Amino acid sequence: MKKIASILFLSVALISCSKRFSGSISKNTVWKSHVKLTGDVVVEKRATLKILPGTKISYSRKPNRQIRYIREEAGGTFNILQNDRIEILVEGKLFAIGTAQKPIIFEERDTSGGIILLGKNPAKISFAKMDGCPVAIRIYGEGSPKISGCEIKNCDLAGIGYWDLAGGEIENSSFEICRHAIGIADFAKPLILNSKISFSKNAGIFCEGSAAPVVAFNTITGNNVGIAGGEISNATISENRIFGNGAGISLWTKAKAKIEKNKIEKNVSGVLLQEQSSAEITNNTLSANGSGVSCVNASQANINGNRFEKNNFSIIGRDSSQTRIARNIFRGGKAIKISEVSAAKITRNDFLNCETGITIMNKATVRIYKNTMENVKTKIKDTRVK
Repeated sequence: MKKIASILFLSVALISCSKRFSGSISKNTVWKSHVKLTGDVVVEKRATLKILPGTKISYSRKPNRQIRYIREEAGGTFNILQNDRIEILVEGKLFAIGTAQKPIIFEERDTSGGIILLGKNPAKISFAKMDGCPVAIRIYGEGSPKISGCEIKNCDLAGIGYWDLAGGEIENSSFEICRHAIGIADFAKPLILNSKISFSKNAGIFCEGSAAPVVAFNTITGNNVGIAGGEISNATISENRIFGNGAGISLWTKAKAKIEKNKIEKNVSGVLLQEQSSAEITNNTLSANGSGVSCVNASQANINGNRFEKNNFSIIGRDSSQTRIARNIFRGGKAIKISEVSAAKITRNDFLNCETGITIMNKATVRIYKNTMENVKTKIKDTRVK
């Protein structure tokens, strides 16, 4: 497991002027009105930093105090702080609490570097606007901050990143035009609730390692991938509206997910499973996608109780994938295509007004049992190699 090894100050100074600051905070401190940071800031373990509503945090053109914070990993050590960026590193407590009428504004500038939270101490960030940081907020260790009402955009790497055993909540926040809106690694397991995640260049939410987030009641739109899960991550994805993305949800490399009660609409691919990933896909509505659910590369899916409407293909199984397809409703478009050496069990589904019910190709293995078909132009199209 990763661990924090040491903190090395290259140079530290406490600026006496109340409007300009860099260096160490060793006692309880309040920032209000306008605070200009001239170098990195460290909130020490026993100290609390409070940032009041309406405060503006600005940054000098060039940092005059920078810190090295060394982190050990299996591949070696590295400094988690960024050169030429001014960052707020919190080992103590942080309460940056704005309001809708008086948000806390972090100035967009080439030297703005965001907030880094370490350890278990309480942290709350609400109604903050952060624009243009490489990563706006990073959480390490066992931190569980509450983040709400924030607006985060134009982050080159990620809006918020979680590592180690980090958790906590993101709620009622918005993310726009980041590489990843939220990145989750190691054993982190945040709750991501009631937020809007849009126009991410890569993934809106990116999970790797053994990450296990809960993603619920969000609007996820316009991203290259809405929610991406790799390695052995295990996300719970529930009651979101996921529309207008390249892929709504994409899993690979043995990742797992529980996908339930979502509205998955107008994506190129609604759910894409690859490389031995697996998913429980239940009680969702998947409509007007290029493909509703695509299972490839030895992936596995249990697809149960969903409503598929007007997708080009509702379910595609190919390569050596395995699917169980039961108690779904298919309306319009082409319903199910199973090809190559994939296998499927298709039971107790209702097919209504579809162009094609079930297409079977190549050397696929399919069991079909107790389905109903009404106004289906071609019920079963079997072109398998004999």
